[in-house]
Order: sequence, then C-alpha cells, then structure tokens
Amino acid sequence: MLKGKRAYICSPLSAKTREERLYNMGLAKAYLDTVREVFHCRTYASHAYLPLMLDDTIPEERKLALSIGKQLLDFCDVLIICGGRISSGMEGEIRYAHDTGKEVYW
Repeated sequence: MLKGKRAYICSPLSAKTREERLYNMGLAKAYLDTVREVFHCRTYASHAYLPLMLDDTIPEERKLALSIGKQLLDFCDVLIICGGRISSGMEGEIRYAHDTGKEVYW
C-alpha cells in the first residue's frame, strides 16, 4: 500500500508548555521511525526538527514553519495522521492534503 512512497507525518506539535512541545517533537520522531518500518515508505515530519530553530509561540516563526511543512507535504505522496487529537496546524495540513489530491490515512 505505501511501500516506496513518501509519507508526510501529521501529528500535534502545539502545547501549553515548552516541555510538552518537546515531548510532541519526540513523538513525531517516533512516528517517523514506526511508519517507515511498518509500511516500508520514506517518512517526513518537519515538526520533528524545525522547532529547534523556529519558535512556535512567535507568530512570524510559526507561519514560516507551517509554510515549510506545506512545501514538504507537496513533496510527499500521502499524509498519515498520527496521535489522538487534531491540532489547528494539523487541520490545515489535512485540508491542504485533501485539496491537492493526496491520499490521507489515520
């Protein structure tokens, strides 16, 4: 089903505290590895690393990070939703994936 495809990992980053955001980054990294191993595809998640450079609490930097994520999503074949909640950033990515004809899995 996904073997050989490029998969964009869509999971929550936003949280009330820096520690919670770091935790969510760690989850994104785990999702990268798990999806890659289980489905034999290439995985991408800008929010697993970008928050080390861009501050999600600063609107201008958040906007840039979301833009980079959208460009990465354009590069991918499918979007895979991971986690138990949909954040506002994820909602925009999912909508964009549907609008551009990407396959979306949860």
